[in-house]
Amino acid sequence: MKRVSFVTFGCKVSQYESQALREAVAARGYEVVDGEADLYVINTCTVTETAAKEAERTVRRLKRRNPAAEFAVTGCAADSHREKFLGLPGVRRVVTHDEKSALPLLLDDPRLTADDLKPSIFDLRVSRFDGHTRAFLKVQDGCDLNCSFCIIPQVRGPNVARPLDECVEEAGRLAANGYREIVITGVHTGSFHEMPALVERMLALPGLARVRLSSIEVNEIADPLLDLMAANPGRFCPHFHLPLQSGDDGVLRAMRRRYNSTQFRRAIDRIRAKIQDPGLTTDVIVGFPTEDDAAFERTVAFCREAGFSRIHIFPYSRRSGTDAALMPDLPDGVKKERLHALEAVAAELMQAFALRFVGRDVDVLVEDEGRGYTERYLQARVEAPPNTLARLRPSRAENGVLS
Repeated sequence: MKRVSFVTFGCKVSQYESQALREAVAARGYEVVDGEADLYVINTCTVTETAAKEAERTVRRLKRRNPAAEFAVTGCAADSHREKFLGLPGVRRVVTHDEKSALPLLLDDPRLTADDLKPSIFDLRVSRFDGHTRAFLKVQDGCDLNCSFCIIPQVRGPNVARPLDECVEEAGRLAANGYREIVITGVHTGSFHEMPALVERMLALPGLARVRLSSIEVNEIADPLLDLMAANPGRFCPHFHLPLQSGDDGVLRAMRRRYNSTQFRRAIDRIRAKIQDPGLTTDVIVGFPTEDDAAFERTVAFCREAGFSRIHIFPYSRRSGTDAALMPDLPDGVKKERLHALEAVAAELMQAFALRFVGRDVDVLVEDEGRGYTERYLQARVEAPPNTLARLRPSRAENGVLS
């Protein structure tokens, strides 16, 4: 029996798709393993050039370790870096995003039919999440935003929504298999127009304790969603991941983001008017080509004003094929300096938010080694078995971690 191992790069969508592929491959009679394998499926990311290069290095490293191994490359970088991957030792096939659910193609299986070559991006489904306490539910694919720094619309294609009933069915399967929290995810999650109906039906599923949104754009936050969250405190997690990217309006225009800082600020005000102490996390790109010192300082000031509980900070990485790649790049030293400066602010803000919950009851979904996350996505230490929803009244917060 051929042993197949998966290596995954990138976002929650990539993790979801790798899990779906694992299950489909196992159902086809292959042995799915975590270690040495006959075939490695490399599920790639292409958000940055660095991510694609890391996948290339991984193929080379695994080939040196296991000279007899073969490789199948899929994921977003399979579209953007096809020829590079085909030139790597051991890579027998590169399967594009649209082809990845055609398992015989991925596995080089002779049992290939015409129907196998007509896959749907939603043919891949999950019933569990190996190695995870929380499960991910993919509700859409593709993106129509076309931000100037992003290649994803070119490799994932236009926005496509998954049928609502299919989403609910999969959520029910995950809940029945013991998952206490499901994170709703997608390439552009907030574009899923039936989100309130989906959340409402998920909250009615037996055994499911919490529903969480992975990410949403500020101009997609609708009152029905806020009202549903306000009516279900703790169960519909009061946590919004709102990608900011920059707090400077000029940089936002150059990025082709579809909001300005004033609109973002108003969205936060709307959330806080309805939700008590919401967790607000974000993404910020530092060192974008048009970001000067003043623009960066405006971003720092905006982050402080917004009071984000966690900031994922990325130094700008030129991505060939995007409009931003044609702009003059900033020196790496400038990017690194701004990264460290914003990291210090992010740590300060995370600690300040965590301190609000000292002496207050929080619910922690325990993941492993006595650690887990609260409903507001604060990390916490609590002595309880994994996959337990434990009540904690923290007495301290250190580096943003409750205990």
